[in-house]
Amino acid sequence: MKRIYLVAGIILIFGATYAIEYYANSQFETRELVVTGVSGFEHGVVQAFDYLKDDELVGSYSYAMEESGDKYILTSETFVTSGERDLELETVYTFDNLYSPEYYSLTATSNGEVSEITTEIANGNITTTVTSADVTVNFTHVYVDGMLLIENSMPGFWEVLFNSFEVERGVKYTASIFIPQAAMSFDVNLVVSKEDKLIWVGEERLECIAISETNLDLDFYMYKGELVEMRSEGQGVVLRKVLN
Repeated sequence: MKRIYLVAGIILIFGATYAIEYYANSQFETRELVVTGVSGFEHGVVQAFDYLKDDELVGSYSYAMEESGDKYILTSETFVTSGERDLELETVYTFDNLYSPEYYSLTATSNGEVSEITTEIANGNITTTVTSADVTVNFTHVYVDGMLLIENSMPGFWEVLFNSFEVERGVKYTASIFIPQAAMSFDVNLVVSKEDKLIWVGEERLECIAISETNLDLDFYMYKGELVEMRSEGQGVVLRKVLN
């Protein structure tokens, strides 16, 4: 039974560690993040990222989105090799035009062992079911209106979010998110730098909007509406978009 409580950590190769200190800077105006509507994506077009660990290419991540009636479906795949361990993650996420979650599932395969996570929202609750080694455990939390579901280690979830509200420089946006792999809610502070940052993406040097979430050890770089790079400095992990 003890093992099931560690599943979230097991299926993440480079899971984010949560910093103790909260980011605070009086120079940034603080606003609640308000989603205005999902936009900026092409139906069925695959967005691909290289997965680097300590500057070494160790895998890939890709996602695509489709519209089904008044709902959106995001599917993603992650393939990573670390030492003698291979990891494959497949996700399906359904949400509405305000990026409000409805259903999420993840299938993780590591060296032939399969684990599954599903998250559903019903009757004011958000319930995550984790199955591993033929053991199933449910985690139930109160669902608060406006809570977003984000896979913190997958750039597709963030790219959709950043294209769902107006990003202004010099502002710190606050929001409540639910992280299904950890089966927990988390208050994020997304700090948008006042000035753009120059970074190399492949052979291109791009002037990007920089966004950071210190507590999750994540930095994001947006270029013309695209999330071109996502970094976890503490983990030595970079997910870099493959530009067409």
